[in-house]
Amino acid sequence: MNKIEVKNNSVVLREIDDNIEFNVIDNLITTFRIIFKESTDLEIYFDTLVETKLNIEYKVSKDKIVNIKEIRKGIKSKVQYKYDLNMNSRLYLYRLNRSASMREVDIVNLNGENSNIEFNLRTMSSAQEKYDIYVSHNNRNTTSIVDNIGIALKGGITFNVTGEVEKGNSGSFLDQNNQIVTFDTTKCQINPNLLVDEYDVIANHNATIGSFDNETLFYLMSRGINENDAIKLLSQGLVLNKLKENYDKDAIIEFMNEYWG
Repeated sequence: MNKIEVKNNSVVLREIDDNIEFNVIDNLITTFRIIFKESTDLEIYFDTLVETKLNIEYKVSKDKIVNIKEIRKGIKSKVQYKYDLNMNSRLYLYRLNRSASMREVDIVNLNGENSNIEFNLRTMSSAQEKYDIYVSHNNRNTTSIVDNIGIALKGGITFNVTGEVEKGNSGSFLDQNNQIVTFDTTKCQINPNLLVDEYDVIANHNATIGSFDNETLFYLMSRGINENDAIKLLSQGLVLNKLKENYDKDAIIEFMNEYWG
């Protein structure tokens, strides 16, 4: 297991093996590139106590399978990600954010035939957050599954999600699921876009903004669970959805619970 810690604008390599190549490529704005030479797992923990700007690049080599888990907490962050996937490569990403403010841009390039990304973003907002996610299907038989869930207890969330397939890239599959749970009048937005110029493509999107169903809350409260704990339980269910079995669920639940204070 490869482990990296990013504290403010500094990067600490906790455990790194020969399956990945790590390079810092710009010190003005903290920028690092990770090349996955072999199939492997990576965990990154972000702890930002000052306003932070980061550029992060992931490159997955041909025929490799990569699993990435990212956990982020702290104050205002601006992050741009770039992902390049080669032929027959697969990337599974699970990202959990709990920042005071977040501005994130994700640029995904499915460059190789049969490349595949499963992108799972979970965020708990206490201030305004905005996410722009662009997925370009640049070859045939490519797959993107984008699953974003926001818990907007105190701050607003915007998801802008765009999937693009140019003519000739047949056999591609795009699936977008975006959900934001709200608890007050804070403005939240979901803007899904599917830009498809090829007939032989399957493309779906689903977008939901709203609070938890009153009947579900009432059912939990009728079993002796107070309203705050019922909301926490339902939120945990959403955040833990799509989490791989070998990830530590208890640690993530503990991380989430700090959000409620």
